[in-house]
Amino acid sequence: MSFIEKIYNQAKENKQSIAIPESTNEVMLKAASKVQKDGVAEIVLLGKTHDIKAKAEEIGADIEGIKIVDVDDEKYKEELLEKYNASPNKVMPKSFVAKRIEDPVYLACLLEAVGEVDATMAGIDTTTYEFVLAASSIIGLNKDCASASGIQILELEEFQGEKNKFIGVADGAINIEPTVEQHAGIAIASCETFQAVTGIEAKCAFLSYSTDGSGGMSAPVKRVRDAVALAQKLRPDLKIDGEFQTDAALIERVGKKKVKRPSEVAGQANVLIFPDASASNIGGKLIQFTANCKSYGPLYQGFRLPILDCSRGMDEALAYDNMALLAVQAKNLKG
Repeated sequence: MSFIEKIYNQAKENKQSIAIPESTNEVMLKAASKVQKDGVAEIVLLGKTHDIKAKAEEIGADIEGIKIVDVDDEKYKEELLEKYNASPNKVMPKSFVAKRIEDPVYLACLLEAVGEVDATMAGIDTTTYEFVLAASSIIGLNKDCASASGIQILELEEFQGEKNKFIGVADGAINIEPTVEQHAGIAIASCETFQAVTGIEAKCAFLSYSTDGSGGMSAPVKRVRDAVALAQKLRPDLKIDGEFQTDAALIERVGKKKVKRPSEVAGQANVLIFPDASASNIGGKLIQFTANCKSYGPLYQGFRLPILDCSRGMDEALAYDNMALLAVQAKNLKG
């Protein structure tokens, strides 16, 4: 059984509900229809009911049995706002939220914040900035979280003779130039997400142009080394190491040659922490579009509740897979 088939089965065993605010997007609507029909998750569509039904009919998507939350339903929105206002997890004042829930993305986050749905997925028609702003304002971050972040999970058909190799890539979504504290937090959260979703022990490498000081002690290298030290101090139970060049992190013979000390990560890494968002976004997409692989996510980490920001170039099959993955993440976060 393949990885994604296991994800489907896990999702079906304990169905979660997913809010879809981009409900007139053809890719999202077709995938949501199939997810509902297959019993992978309970879908909730947000938008104008007439527009959603018209689009579904136009593209031949069966939305029978799918709940629709109309952004013009003032009574229901007021009920949601009252629940939010009474919540101990409220982030912003009721007045702030009320001004923004005409936007389906904000309304979806509100539904999740008050427990009406278990997760939210968007990103085809919504920028990362817009989605993160909505989630930060309404759902909020976990306590003691330095920053939210995103991990892209790549399933390579073959890598260095290994079949179906999984690699986590972080953070190409949120932290443009992470501080030492943010960088360490990204690594810790990425290990936890990778292990929860794949069932594989994380071996996490901080990447740099330098391996163990081979590139000198420039400011970028020092920042990575400080983040490695902090992550190791905060979570000594996790396998986190660096700073490594990419080949030293991924290829065993290179890791043994370049890292002249004992390491449980060098040459064996499956979670790669890039020095900044530019490097992570570029590196992750280079792998995604030049290798035989499947890409899942980015799955967001650090938020109090699960959300998934998908790529604007995503197709229907990948949207379906990401909905299943998000459902499993939501289930696992509940313990």
